[in-house]
Amino acid sequence: MDWLFEKEYCVVSELMEKPEHPCVFVLGGSKISDAFMMMETVLSSGAADTVLTGGLVGEILLASQGKEIGSGTLGFILKSGYGDFIEKAKGIYEKYADRIILPEDLAQVKDGARDEALVGAIPADFNAVDIGTGTANLYREIILMARTVFANGPVGVFEAAESEYGTRVLFEAMADTEGYTVVGGGDSVTAAKKYGVTDRLGYICTGGGALIRFLTGEELPVVKALRHAAKAF
Repeated sequence: MDWLFEKEYCVVSELMEKPEHPCVFVLGGSKISDAFMMMETVLSSGAADTVLTGGLVGEILLASQGKEIGSGTLGFILKSGYGDFIEKAKGIYEKYADRIILPEDLAQVKDGARDEALVGAIPADFNAVDIGTGTANLYREIILMARTVFANGPVGVFEAAESEYGTRVLFEAMADTEGYTVVGGGDSVTAAKKYGVTDRLGYICTGGGALIRFLTGEELPVVKALRHAAKAF
């Protein structure tokens, strides 16, 4: 594990040397099409300096790079109809690899207990349900140094104690950071409530889809209606 902590230190040190902290997007959740649409848009527009990936988003990106994620994990991705996103993720990562951070370790639940493994040493039968401890701690440091943080979706199965670590650490980091924080989507709101951080976040949007459309530049129906009303009256 020493090499992982050394890498964490190097990444954090590099960010600390920047005169201004970046805009960070945390992308997870189960709505894969929304997550990848947001990722590509905010990266191509320059809105995001850094994208932290977790959950199925991170696992699909790892698979796109030929990394072993375990038969259970890959099986769930394919069964859920997300197989096509592996190729899409490959193209996105090739263009923006310097701004997308992938999980360095993953966690599964085995025999009722949390079991972690480093990417590159994932057992063949692994079934990921969370990012690993090392990844969660690295992401926390990046969030704490950010000027702005957008989070869309949890990075694991946060409803269970064995697989909530990543989501809990990241949401608590968003509550602790001095940067402005925005959380979108029903699962994210539920997680924020579970960890008691709702009153320490900058803005909470219950409509994850609406937040995504707004951030990708699409005019929301209510805004369009207001513009029309203003012209008409």
